Amino acid sequence: MTPHRPCLRGSRSPVLRPRLLCSVLSVTLMVMSAPAVAQSSPNADEEATTLDALRVKGQRGANTEGSGTYGAQATTVFKGLQSVRQTPQPVTVISRQMLDDRVLLDMHDVLQNTPGVTVDYVDSERVNYFSRGFQIDNLQIDGMLIDQGGSLFIQPDTSVLDRVEVLRGAAGLLRGAGNPSATVNLVRKRPTDTFRGSAGLSLGSWDRRRIEGDIGGPLNKAGTLRGRIVATYDERDFFQHAKQEERHTVYGVLEADLTDNTLLTFSLQQSDLYATGAWGNLPPDRDGSQLDFARSTYFGADWNRWNRYNQQVFIGLEHRFDNAWSLRLNAAHNRFGYIGDFKQTSFSFPRVRYADPYLADVSTAVYSNGGSHQNVINLTGDGPFELFGRRHHLTVGVEGRNVATNNTSGYFNIAPMTGVDLRQWDPYTSYPEPLDLTGATYYAGIDNSVRQEAVFALARLSLADPLTAMVGARANWYDYTVPTNPGSSYSIDHEVTPYAGLVYDISKHLSVYTSYSEIFTPQAGYTADGGQLAPITGEDYEAGVKGEFFGGRLNGALSLFRINNVGRAMDDADTPNPCLPYYPSGFCKMAGGKTRSEGWELELSGDLTPNWQVMAGYTNTKTEYLRDPSAANVGKPIRELDPRHLLRVFSSYRLPGVLRDVRLGGGVQAQSETRATSGQLVAHQSGYAVWNLMASYDLSDNVRLQLNANNVFDKVYYSKVNPSGWSNYYGNPRNLMFSVQARF
Repeated sequence: MTPHRPCLRGSRSPVLRPRLLCSVLSVTLMVMSAPAVAQSSPNADEEATTLDALRVKGQRGANTEGSGTYGAQATTVFKGLQSVRQTPQPVTVISRQMLDDRVLLDMHDVLQNTPGVTVDYVDSERVNYFSRGFQIDNLQIDGMLIDQGGSLFIQPDTSVLDRVEVLRGAAGLLRGAGNPSATVNLVRKRPTDTFRGSAGLSLGSWDRRRIEGDIGGPLNKAGTLRGRIVATYDERDFFQHAKQEERHTVYGVLEADLTDNTLLTFSLQQSDLYATGAWGNLPPDRDGSQLDFARSTYFGADWNRWNRYNQQVFIGLEHRFDNAWSLRLNAAHNRFGYIGDFKQTSFSFPRVRYADPYLADVSTAVYSNGGSHQNVINLTGDGPFELFGRRHHLTVGVEGRNVATNNTSGYFNIAPMTGVDLRQWDPYTSYPEPLDLTGATYYAGIDNSVRQEAVFALARLSLADPLTAMVGARANWYDYTVPTNPGSSYSIDHEVTPYAGLVYDISKHLSVYTSYSEIFTPQAGYTADGGQLAPITGEDYEAGVKGEFFGGRLNGALSLFRINNVGRAMDDADTPNPCLPYYPSGFCKMAGGKTRSEGWELELSGDLTPNWQVMAGYTNTKTEYLRDPSAANVGKPIRELDPRHLLRVFSSYRLPGVLRDVRLGGGVQAQSETRATSGQLVAHQSGYAVWNLMASYDLSDNVRLQLNANNVFDKVYYSKVNPSGWSNYYGNPRNLMFSVQARF
């Protein structure tokens, strides 16, 4: 039985139920319109400085453009502007300077260089990211949740970004349903108060050519209307033959001061990607080991196409009250879709038919009509309040999100070829593009939609001069709907995800913290009495110490964590088999599965000296199945593909004296061994290190030349291994990028 909803069931607004919205809005406006609190407590002036110093118009206090540092003192990932040091979870900020120095050009580049994050390839175009053994499924753009849309998603271009914020651990307070992994917030550039512009040209290995333009500033004499536009053209081949892509990105944003205290923001972004792409990469030998293919091998065709677009419209309204409270109303609409038909070659291994591991069957698939439409809206109010003679801070809000997915339809098994010798495969000539659908099999995907609504509150309570508590919760409503198959639909009502944390300031520069947070994952499953299984719950326990030095320009953190993921569906052996009418075969289900992820992290980011920047992170993670529907999994890692040890380091130094126009940098991406198993087959990748270098020279105050060399020792390694599928991916060989950047 589905529990009764506390809101109007009949209200099916695109995002929020009116009663929920009205209730929270009424309370929020009452608090915010109250007179400013009195400064009566002995520590009020000091606390007001601590809390209010970060509250800058448009939340620009967290911006990193022009900072010249790899770190950041503030973050907006946690529902508003907050100190990194005072956030009781690990937070990494990839600043604009770091993006430029490492030439990290899209989200894939960024997350490959982020401490505590690993990369997993579904295929050449679909890439998943993991932290602490769980997939990162919480992506935000300017704090607005976005679904990555499977095969339609384009890795966002970093030319539009000010910074990337990564909060590791469970974050149910931020997004409701999801995994206890990490939250990635992509924060885009905003208009500047003065006229500024830049242009860049980059040339790199494998015929990479990239042009960037960025211009913005006041649009009227008073400066109350400001704009900015960023445009990028990026074209490249790859180290594999016949693989290529072309990317176009345009981002425009306007800000208008409607009053001295009211800011309106409007932005549009369009990304187009034209790519050959491939469903898989290199196959293994029959025993799971690697076959001796060259790194340049590509098992696709030059006529393959995986062309798509991503669009976003964003509008935000912020009002700052005289008592230091603010109210923010943000809304975004995202559209993902294909450009033309999706057309791919498909390979398979009929192992029973072929004893030779180099023989395979080939065919083509053509799909179209896929799309994802996403709407998200949130209303957030936050500000200080006085209680028991001390000054505190409160954030409250409501959020709604709807993702409608139109799945693809089309044909597969087109123009089949059998017994192809992969050693003779040529992506330019071996397989002509089929134009005839004779004998093909039709496929139609199933449309679905996911609707989430939530109300949340988070209080930062000053318990004593050095001690702050964070206490909050989020109530969530979740609906998954399949219009053509109502039996597959399900809902979760008023699932509550709590949050609690303590931060104690040991000194002016050091704090210790601890926190507890939850997140939930809905699952479709039924018990013997027909009840729906409760969601899987991720419980995250965190503790650590954070340091802030040199006026906040250098941040350090040591973090310990344990995550229990509890409640995964398991067979209930005490029920009939089959368990009718719910399961035509098999037992009914019970919530019993459990996994654990635990470890520690060490991170340092910012300025060691005014001329010496560093970002370094080490992660030690152990994961384990404690209980699982498959008894064979118990005791094994959640993901064998995730390394136990992960190191990310990069540092740069500006030379002194007459060589002050020269900056040199270098770093390493290193990890311990990984493996993948499938039955008795095992694929293995030894631990490895990839070294990177950078050198730049300032021709003038406004023109910079830069050369980046990645994998300078040309290490041969696999970024992913798989013993039974077409999923073995070489890491990038040595490559160079030369850039010219001009500012005006």
